[in-house]
This record gives sequence, C-alpha cells and structure tokens, in this order.
Amino acid sequence: MKPEKIYIETYGCQMNKLDSEYVNAILTEDGFTVVTDPDDADVILLNTCGVRDNAEQRIHGRVGELSSLRRFKPDLIFGIIGCMAQRLGNNLISDVVSIVAGPDTYRLLPSMIEKALYEKTSFTDLHRDETYSGIEPVRVCSHSAWVAVMRGCNNYCSYCIVPYTRGSERSIPCDDILAEIENLKQNGYREVTLLGQNVNSYNDGEINFTRLLERIAQTGIEWIRFLTSHPKDLSVDILDVMSKNDNICNHLHLPLQSGSDRILKAMNRKYTISRYLSLIESARKFIPGINISTDIIFGFPDETEEDYRNTLSVMQSVRFDFAFLYRYSEREGTKAALFPNKVPEQVRLDRLREAIELQNSIIRQKNRERIGATYVVLIKGLSKDKQGWYGFTETNIPVVVKSKDGASRIGSFVNVHIEDSTGGSLVGTAI
Repeated sequence: MKPEKIYIETYGCQMNKLDSEYVNAILTEDGFTVVTDPDDADVILLNTCGVRDNAEQRIHGRVGELSSLRRFKPDLIFGIIGCMAQRLGNNLISDVVSIVAGPDTYRLLPSMIEKALYEKTSFTDLHRDETYSGIEPVRVCSHSAWVAVMRGCNNYCSYCIVPYTRGSERSIPCDDILAEIENLKQNGYREVTLLGQNVNSYNDGEINFTRLLERIAQTGIEWIRFLTSHPKDLSVDILDVMSKNDNICNHLHLPLQSGSDRILKAMNRKYTISRYLSLIESARKFIPGINISTDIIFGFPDETEEDYRNTLSVMQSVRFDFAFLYRYSEREGTKAALFPNKVPEQVRLDRLREAIELQNSIIRQKNRERIGATYVVLIKGLSKDKQGWYGFTETNIPVVVKSKDGASRIGSFVNVHIEDSTGGSLVGTAI
C-alpha cells in the first residue's frame, strides 16, 4: 500500500527549518499528508544537521528510539535528509533507514518514498542551480517567516562542513524574494528573517545585499531580520541602511569564532580582531542600542591558553547580548580535521564552561540594566507556566510577558514594561 502520511522532525539551524517547510510543500503537492505525531506516520523523515558531532549522535539515537514503532507498523519507512545525509550518504542506509536525501534533492522525495517499500535509495548530488524556486513553503508559523535569499557557501572555513554539505553560493533573484515577502505581508505576516550562510555576499547582478535590504524595507513588512553576517563582508553601507530604515531590526549576528588572530588565520576566517572590533564600533555608532550576538568556538587545534584568554578578553570588551558557544568538534573532510596539536577534550570542555559562565554573567548584568524600560514585543506563544506570553523585542531579547488576558496575543505587537529579569530573559507586564 502506498505510504500517505509523513512526519518530519527537524534539527539544526533556521535554514534546516525552512527546508522542512519546503519538504512539506513538495510532499503535500504530491498528495501526501504531513502529520505532527510520529505514531500516525507511514514515513518518518529526520531533517538533520552535520555541523557538530553531537548533533549527528542525536540523530542516531533518535532513529533507534523511533524504530520501536515498527513493532506496530512493520512497513514504517525511515529517511534521513539534510546535511548529515549529504555528508554520510550511503553509509546511513541500514535495516532501518531506507531513504537518504541531501539538501539539493528534496524534489525527488515523492518518488523516493514510493520506491522505499521495495528499494533503498540515496541521492546526495549537489546542484549549483537549486534554490527551490517556485515552491511556496508550508509555514509552521502564521506571523513570522524565514525567507532564503541565498543557499550554499564559498568561504571554506577550515573547521566547517557546510560548503561540502550545501554546495557553493547561489543567490535567489531579488524579484522572487520581493514577491515572496509581499505575499507574506498580504497574508498577515509581521516579521521576516532573511537566511543565508553568508547573506553579506548576496549578489543578483547589480543588486548586492545592501540594495536588497533597501528594497525589502520598502515593502513595509514590519520587522526585518537577517542571518548570518560574515565579518569579512559586512560593510558600512549595510549598517547605514539598517540605521535609516525603522523596520530593519537593530540586531546583528556577527560570528567572532576566536579572539586570536593566529587562530582566525588557521580557521581561514579572513579578518583580524582589530577589523572585527572596528565593525562593532561602527555598528554601535550607526545604530545606538543595537543588539549584537555571536558564535565562538573553543579548543580549536593548537589553541593555546593565551589564545583562549584573548577570546575571553574580546568577550569582556564587546559584551555580547547573546553568544552561541561551542567546543571544537572535528568534522571529517574539513582541513582542520587534519591539523596537528589537538586540544584535549577535557581542556575544550573546561574552556567552554568558563566562557559560558562569563557570558551568562554579562547577560545577567545587561538585563538588570534594562529593568524599568519599555519595549515593543512580538508575541510568539504562551509562556512555560501558561500564565502569560513570551516573545522577542526588536533587538531579539526574549521577554516573558505577564498578562491575565485570556485572548490569544500570538502574532501581536505589545508594549511591555520590564520589571525583572531571569536567566537570559526579561520579565514584564503588557501595557
């Protein structure tokens, strides 16, 4: 019997989440039904991340957990798609896993699923022109949307697997992006987040990322965000456009990765610490009150105690509003995996732990300074205790909103007076 019901579980970055929305659209268009409970499914697809080893280990564990459903559904089909699928390919095919599909092959999923009852299939070709043009994602949210402006990456940072799993850069035509955002606005969306491995390198003929931002701002969509900016390509022109358009959110995600020039060179990051700090200074000059977040890796090969302390020094100097902090994870196939002088695992963990403590103390202090202020918050959903709401400020600070209003505020902008902070969140009352 032909499989009909598909369950999709997503891991990793925002681009993976958007890809799952594309997969939903492709399968729905072909007559499949996407369900929200794996118990109801004929096919289970895990959309995976390959950036770090622990992300891949989670997938192996999850396949083991879900495979128990075969006791009740012997014909249940399992597929692994996404970056991990691209990286490992046929090695993922097993007694349990029948489908392996890389990020550029999702249009083939309907035929792969139909064949899966009698044939295991793997497609991991990278297609230079695949941008999923013409496919309208099935959005999981009714007020906030991810919009891809480009796919792939040409940077080849020595630690990163993304160029090998997502292929080379290709920009989506500006007119297509504008049409998508106009459609979202007409359908009641309040916020869009522009996605790309390095949005600053966007290039559609004479339209670079600065011009693209200007034209998107002119659509009138209320909040515009973008991820991710590479320090080597972030220009003053982009900061200027942000400062002149109120609907471009005052938040900049600018990965640091290391506070050591020596390590940055080994990472092939193509900027120096002085250049990075100059960008931070410019951002704060153009956009007072801008929220700056970052990514940092600890324990990269040959990272000395001095290199590590330099990174902590940059963290203390910049005082990031948020930071994604990781221990270095070797990825087979990257240049860094072959580097000598590996930092012992325990040292990596110790450095990461200390950095997390430092960053948490910075966030606590900055949030205490925000008590008494009033912010506009876009409400995303119910708070954990179900007694109020949670959302984010325009600068991307999480806020818990105390409210006795029983009506749904999801998707609404609310003025919130901040009265307290807890962990990394602000707490306030809707005015």
